[in-house]
Amino acid sequence: MPRILRTGEIPARLNPDEFWTQFGRLEHEGLDFKRGVPGDLADTVAAMAMSQGGTIVHGVADDRTIVGCPFSQNTQDRITRTANECGVEVQARPLVVGEIELTLTLVPEVRDRVVTTPNGRLLRRVGGDSQPLRGDAMARFVRARTETSAEQEPVGSDAADWDLEGINRVRVADGHARVGPDGVQRALYDLGLATSGESRGQYRILRAAMVLFARDPRGTIPGATIQLVRRAGTGPGPGPTAAREECIGPLAHLLDCSLRFVERHTRRYEAVTGMRREVVPEYPGTAVREAILNALAHRDYGLAGATIDLTIWDDRLEVRSPGPLPGHITPENMRREHYSRNRRIMQVLKVAGLVEEYGEGVDRMIHAMEARLMEPPIFLATSSSVTVTLRNRFLVSIEDQVWLSLLGHTELSVTEREVLVLARREGTLTPRRLRALLPGVSIRPILRGAVAKGLLVRTGTRGGSRYELSDEIVARAGSASIEAQGRKRQLLLDEIDRRGSLSTVEGAALLGESAAAVRQLLNQMAQSGQVRAAGRTRGRRYFRP
Repeated sequence: MPRILRTGEIPARLNPDEFWTQFGRLEHEGLDFKRGVPGDLADTVAAMAMSQGGTIVHGVADDRTIVGCPFSQNTQDRITRTANECGVEVQARPLVVGEIELTLTLVPEVRDRVVTTPNGRLLRRVGGDSQPLRGDAMARFVRARTETSAEQEPVGSDAADWDLEGINRVRVADGHARVGPDGVQRALYDLGLATSGESRGQYRILRAAMVLFARDPRGTIPGATIQLVRRAGTGPGPGPTAAREECIGPLAHLLDCSLRFVERHTRRYEAVTGMRREVVPEYPGTAVREAILNALAHRDYGLAGATIDLTIWDDRLEVRSPGPLPGHITPENMRREHYSRNRRIMQVLKVAGLVEEYGEGVDRMIHAMEARLMEPPIFLATSSSVTVTLRNRFLVSIEDQVWLSLLGHTELSVTEREVLVLARREGTLTPRRLRALLPGVSIRPILRGAVAKGLLVRTGTRGGSRYELSDEIVARAGSASIEAQGRKRQLLLDEIDRRGSLSTVEGAALLGESAAAVRQLLNQMAQSGQVRAAGRTRGRRYFRP
């Protein structure tokens, strides 16, 4: 998700190139372009206020032509009147782009109440659109919006044993100086994890601070731990316990502790691709990390005694976090919308670099599984918990997964990845062969797209069309046929070393291939100087040079 611009980040004057660099040309959750001050401005203001806030740029046409919207009294009055009708305090200010004056409306996020349009509609920003919430989604959103998150509750923590090094790492990342033990409470206040007390210099520490930085938060937050279990079998039922551990401490420690447990109690595979030997974990590290981090960041810390539970079975890994999905989020919309129950915790995690952008964890999990052609994560939400399940079922071999990882094409679809693996295995593919291998898939669009992206090359026309890996893909990750040829050459060289020399017939028996194919390979090796040929065709033998 693109980053939402804040007031202090926008200069008063920009040239056109700087303007487009600063804002980008695509509308998103926190950015909307308007030609002037339209009648539906209230929709955008209300929707942004119920999302993360944002910027409305007045004076840009739909085709992204900068047409101007001067910061006149009339413009200000219309913007202010619309915002007041929604009950949102916006800021309006001018921005000069080249010689053209635009107007910006800066919309804040509103968290403690519900904002609707003047006609009573509740909207949320989804991409560049303002979309209404209805039915159960609206009820859950309103309930979550008007409730106070447990992370904001003050806790008695004067004697807490703080992770001072962890606090200072985040402070430095946020542009502040390091502090000593006496400066902890002020440091937490600067990070939004404490509020002002009744007296000057006194602070009320919030539950979010304990979650993030207390070495043992259980005294004030029972259940602020992760229970780790390795069970034998696949269930149903609890199954025999092979290993058990409890992680206690600051949030970052819980993440590291859990990842170490997963590494110890899941399998690791070795695969050789070309000249590379790779060790591949049973589950993609990114998917496991995001599943655990999402549970830590989004669980309901008001449920006393409820812990996060991570269970490893023979066929799957499950992460269960206490509390329902927050706000209006459902398993169906979680990829395109987001809502954070614990905004203070999330903000610190972002400053610390543990999360990149809000709402992207689910996408990263899915992409990490797709990249290895594994089943997508399964999300199960109930009224009391959310469970993420990663299954260790592979559509292709570990060697193929390693080969795919060399491509670096994160935007490839699952079907495109399957087609590339098949092209690697078989050397060339025909549409008919692909239909047999991938029944139910519309092959023509996939092949056209793969050629357009430079993944495959097409030879022949109409009924004689064949497809092979492009030179770019082979250069980047190699191909099975090239690797197979290399292995055959090495076998022939080893046999020559053992025997002293080798005939075509002997080579054919060694490789289990036709004499003609082996003769061609040996002659290629002779041309490249790997071997020396002596004798006529029938009696020809091959020696080391």
